[in-house]
Amino acid sequence: MTRNIMALVFAAVWGLGSVGVTHAEQLAARSATSIKSDLNYLIYTPDNYASSDKAYPLVVWLHGGDQGGTDVEKVRSSGIPKLIEDGKTFPFLVLSPQNPSEELLYPIEKVEAVLDEVMSKYRVDRTRVYVVGFSRGGFGTWAMAEQFPDKFAAFVPIAGGGNRHYLSRTNEKAAFWVFHGTNDDVIPLSDSVVLYERLVGLKRNARLSVLEGADHSGVEWAALNDPELWDWLLKQRLEVVPQ
Repeated sequence: MTRNIMALVFAAVWGLGSVGVTHAEQLAARSATSIKSDLNYLIYTPDNYASSDKAYPLVVWLHGGDQGGTDVEKVRSSGIPKLIEDGKTFPFLVLSPQNPSEELLYPIEKVEAVLDEVMSKYRVDRTRVYVVGFSRGGFGTWAMAEQFPDKFAAFVPIAGGGNRHYLSRTNEKAAFWVFHGTNDDVIPLSDSVVLYERLVGLKRNARLSVLEGADHSGVEWAALNDPELWDWLLKQRLEVVPQ
C-alpha cells in the first residue's frame, strides 16, 4: 500500500515537472582550427650535408624537463644537442624541438607538425626517421610510437614511461630500445619494464638495457654515449616510405 502511494506521488511529481519542458538542442559542428607548428627547435646537419645531394636519416630528440620553456638555448645544455655542442658529429640530421612547457608533457601533435615542416625543407630519408627521448622526452617517445606508428623506424625511450594499453597501436615493423637505470629515483625502473614487457607480448622488435647503479641523469649520458646505440639505430629502416 505504502509503496503504491509513493509510486503515484513520484509519477505525479515527474509529470508535473515535465510539463512545458523543452529539451536543449545538441548541435554537431566541425572545428576549422589547425595545429600551428610554433615550437622552437634546433636543427643539426652533418658536415657533408651541403656538399651532398643524398637523403639523410633524421633523429628527433625530445629533451628532459629542465630544458622546457621559451629559451631555445636551454636545449643545447643536455642530451644530443649537448654532445653536438661539445664537438661530436653524427651522420644524420637531428631535430630538437623544445617543449614549450616547463611542467607539462610534450605536445606531440605539434612535434609532428614541426617534423613535417623540417622534412619538407631538408633532404630526409623518410624510411629512417627515429625518436630518441629522455625523461619527459622519454614519455614523449612512447606517445609518438603510439600516436604516429607509421612515421618512424625506431624509438629509444630513456628513463621514460607511458600508457602500455596503447602499445598495440605501434608499428609491427618498428624497433624499440629501452634504457633505464636501477637507481632512478625520479621515474621508477618499473615504468620502463612494464612497457617493454608489453612490447614483448605483442611480439615487437624490442630490447631493454637496465643500467646497474645509474641514476636518472646518469642513464641519459650512459645511453647516448654508447656507440652500439647509434650503430643499431642506423640499421633500422621501414620497408615502405610513409605517406
